[in-house]
Amino acid sequence: MQSRIDTHSRIVAWAKIILPIIALGLLSTLFLLSRSVDPISTIPFSEADIEERTRNQQISSPEVFAVTSRGDLVSLNAEFARQSTDDSNVTVAQGVATSIKLVSGSKIKMSAGEAAYDAENNMIALSNNVYAKTTHGYEFEANAIQVNMLELLVASDGPIKGKGPASTLEAGKMAVEVPIGEKDAHLLFSNGVKLIYTPQKVGD
Repeated sequence: MQSRIDTHSRIVAWAKIILPIIALGLLSTLFLLSRSVDPISTIPFSEADIEERTRNQQISSPEVFAVTSRGDLVSLNAEFARQSTDDSNVTVAQGVATSIKLVSGSKIKMSAGEAAYDAENNMIALSNNVYAKTTHGYEFEANAIQVNMLELLVASDGPIKGKGPASTLEAGKMAVEVPIGEKDAHLLFSNGVKLIYTPQKVGD
């Protein structure tokens, strides 16, 4: 009986020594493993990207929606946007797509490399390779286009060139607006319009 007690006491005594050593070994192993992982390397952005996004308060995939006073639907989405450094009311966006759905059911779709959204004046200024297409078959390019989000008004800043149904055209200015006394919006070209009509051949 006494020998069993002595054996049990020796086991307990050794356990008090061995178990803490094992615990310390496990803790040191976890510490070494944690040090082997670089937390910065797991972030999917470079330091330059993080600094740029923090400095400019960049927003990814922003969307803006509006309805004109006559019921046309205007939308804008972009790859990312940031507040302008010159004007706190202006948001600068890149990789932009804009769509206008008229009350008549027609659509105007535009894309641009860059856009400036002026929240105070409800204006979108598209620039950098502006491209537009209408459901009536007109496609054209412009250096810049202004879009009023509350009153239906779309106007180019400078000349445009493009094509329409069986035609090619150039003009000093393009506008989408509702003429006085009419209900439907019109696509208007002015300032030296050059239209070349190419009738389709019979059988085409």
